[in-house]
Amino acid sequence: MHSVSVVLIYPLVAGLRSLVPPLTIVRKMAEGNENADDFLPSVMTCVNYLKLPDYSSIDVMRHKLSLAIREGQLAFHLS
Repeated sequence: MHSVSVVLIYPLVAGLRSLVPPLTIVRKMAEGNENADDFLPSVMTCVNYLKLPDYSSIDVMRHKLSLAIREGQLAFHLS
């Protein structure tokens, strides 16, 4: 268990630049008449890939990221 905790904590100490592969952030496109503000961000953690909808404001983005982090701690979904 010690090695797992070291792997999980190391990026926090060394910063995002230490991630391998590097962190990639892309726009998650809404389809049709969908409103991006209605969706949470999604991730592919194995490749450090964050998909962010084109939110209407920084405040909406902060709220949605915070909500996804809180609510997704015990969930695993493929996207």
